[in-house]
Amino acid sequence: MIPAAPAVAPQPERRGPAGRGGFGLVLRAEWTKFRTVRGWVLGVIAAPLVTVGLGYLISSGITCSQGPHPCSAPVGPGGESVTDSFYFVHQALRDNGSITVRVTSLTGTAGLRPWSKAGVLIKAGIRPGAAYAAMLVTGGHGVRMQYDFTGDTAGAPGAVSRASPR
Repeated sequence: MIPAAPAVAPQPERRGPAGRGGFGLVLRAEWTKFRTVRGWVLGVIAAPLVTVGLGYLISSGITCSQGPHPCSAPVGPGGESVTDSFYFVHQALRDNGSITVRVTSLTGTAGLRPWSKAGVLIKAGIRPGAAYAAMLVTGGHGVRMQYDFTGDTAGAPGAVSRASPR
């Protein structure tokens, strides 16, 4: 009879500090494992393409509920979307005062349009969408008082000229 060997529990493998190339070897092994599974590679390529494509499709159909303008359009005092762009010279009026404007001609480089305007505009601020009131002479609709993007009141009709200033 052969005597039985004493039962010895297996010892865990002892490893010292990683030698040169330890991290590099692990990285290479993981890369090899990753690229051998075809679905993983295709998934990594397809995920950004699907994300960008869905983002483009979803964002191209968004409009504001306030109107046809893009969502970044300024909003007027009454909550409506506005297109508020123009060129003007401005000066702050600190206290009470008066402003007088005399328009003797209205011309345009491409011909005078019916809604071409010249006059005085008073705004609550210079940001787009700020409340305003304006007295204007138009190219074909006479004198108008316009305010807050929705108000428009007709004044004296007729064209402006040196003999008939407004």
